[in-house]
Amino acid sequence: MKLFDPHVINGKLPIDNHIMMPPVLTRLATMEGQVTEALIDRYMMYAGGGVGIIVTESISVKNQNSGRMMRLNEDKFIPGLKALTSRVHGETSAKIGTQLIHFLKISRSGYWQKVEDLSKEEVHEIPNFFAQAAERARIAGFDAVELHFAHAYTMSSFLSRHNHRKDDYGGSMINRLRLAVEVVDATRKAVGEDFVLGARINGDEFTIGGNSLEQSKQIARRLAGLGLDYISVSAGGKFEDAVLKIGEPLNPYSGYSGHRTIPPLWMPEKVNAHLAAAIKKEVNNAGFNPAIVSAGRIPSAFVAENILQNDEADLVAVARPIVCDPNWPKKSREGREIDMLWCIYCNRCREAQAAFEEVSCFQWKKKNGTIEPPAP
Repeated sequence: MKLFDPHVINGKLPIDNHIMMPPVLTRLATMEGQVTEALIDRYMMYAGGGVGIIVTESISVKNQNSGRMMRLNEDKFIPGLKALTSRVHGETSAKIGTQLIHFLKISRSGYWQKVEDLSKEEVHEIPNFFAQAAERARIAGFDAVELHFAHAYTMSSFLSRHNHRKDDYGGSMINRLRLAVEVVDATRKAVGEDFVLGARINGDEFTIGGNSLEQSKQIARRLAGLGLDYISVSAGGKFEDAVLKIGEPLNPYSGYSGHRTIPPLWMPEKVNAHLAAAIKKEVNNAGFNPAIVSAGRIPSAFVAENILQNDEADLVAVARPIVCDPNWPKKSREGREIDMLWCIYCNRCREAQAAFEEVSCFQWKKKNGTIEPPAP
């Protein structure tokens, strides 16, 4: 199967296969943003399961608290992350990247800060935040950095048609892309041309008035032209259609757009694959060849292989099935599907994440109350 053949990301980073584990929050960091042994152990399970490359959960580029979320806004966070990458590299053949994020404020009142609320000075700080964090990530031993340009967060919100700023960072597509271009340029300068730099974008926001695939293709083409090594295509996850619950902060994964980010069982397999396929065609036709990553309810090696054989993507991102059984890649390669703990797409892991609780598969819980991941 092509899925298990070696791959080199944009001629720079060799990986064992075409399987990426995309970012999934564990809620195992400290409240101060530091790495813990439990967090390292979790990623070691993923790395030891046969995945080609892991992209860690989001790491904040700024001093922003979000309940057990890692940070890289200061050098003091480097040693903990170095301990993580050293173990992954020392004990497995997996590669490991990290996703960098900048996010805006939300409150239990239902308020969420919008890009229109940021001053010009605050906007101008953002490229440097990403660049400095990326430089620290390279020092910490990561093989790649992914810029989080998707879902409800700052960078995606600048790219969106929901961005109603009146200055040169809002309105037209050129203006909405301006900050992303500045972030990519600053980050590339910080990490160097030889280092793998990717971005995760929305293929479609799935909100009324937001970006559709047509806008996303333009965004991807521009980012590819800046020299990104891969583009991971997600979808949705917006505040604009989030379901308000009194006394709780808005959850961008609670509305329809959020279901497109984390598709439940009632949605078709590979429901978002057409987005990555269209973006791949767009950037390739423009003369650019970053690796395109497809995500969204890819339950089995058969479905993943179908995406690759149809040339809909270069890599497949498998999240919840690997959360469920970290040995999903190894068992799939060895034809041991009978030994697999299969994801049932109940999204209880998503609920735990939203509740700021430790994220794991509820199927790990035994009848006697103990928590035990599936056997290798």
